[in-house]
Amino acid sequence: MKQLLASALLFTATASVQATVSEYTEFFIPYERTQSGYVCLDEQLMEAEFGIPLASLMEGIFSETKTLHQVLGGTSTYQNINLLVNGTTTIPYIYNFDRYTSSGVFEYSFTLDMAAFNTLNGATVAGRQKTKNTAKLALIAMLKTAEAIHGAGNFRVWVKFNNLPSQTGLSGSLVHSGGVDWPTWPYTASSSIYSTYRAEMLAAGC
Repeated sequence: MKQLLASALLFTATASVQATVSEYTEFFIPYERTQSGYVCLDEQLMEAEFGIPLASLMEGIFSETKTLHQVLGGTSTYQNINLLVNGTTTIPYIYNFDRYTSSGVFEYSFTLDMAAFNTLNGATVAGRQKTKNTAKLALIAMLKTAEAIHGAGNFRVWVKFNNLPSQTGLSGSLVHSGGVDWPTWPYTASSSIYSTYRAEMLAAGC
């Protein structure tokens, strides 16, 4: 029922270029558990003003997500847990286009710029590995969010990465620079690379 309601709202929002619908909607971010150090996905809620569904939720994915850090006997504070944001260091994104196909598939295209994380993490092996891993987490969060709002099999997402670090000597599968449209293949819920990234980056116990 929840997904049917979301689908109806999304259809209304996309029926006209000018139409917008405001609704509380879920998106996903990566975070690190304090005790275990496991990296997991967390479902968050934002009030999204839908004109273009995934494009609206991108703001949540790439913004600070603050949660209460309790301090017994002291002052509890709200701190960011989103691994895609580190202080003032963010991943700027460009919305390239969206399409709705005759077969009922939502298509999106985005460009992500990893330059700020390159600067933050540096060019050492450890620094480049951190930036590479962050790029994988960004892609995972985007695809999981798309799957939540559209359902598996109902979306395709092109992601082009600018300013990826050199991956020579780094562990894990390659992060492809990608492209913004055909003939580059888009990502879907069933993409093998998506499954690989999830297995590499997310703890099994999440």
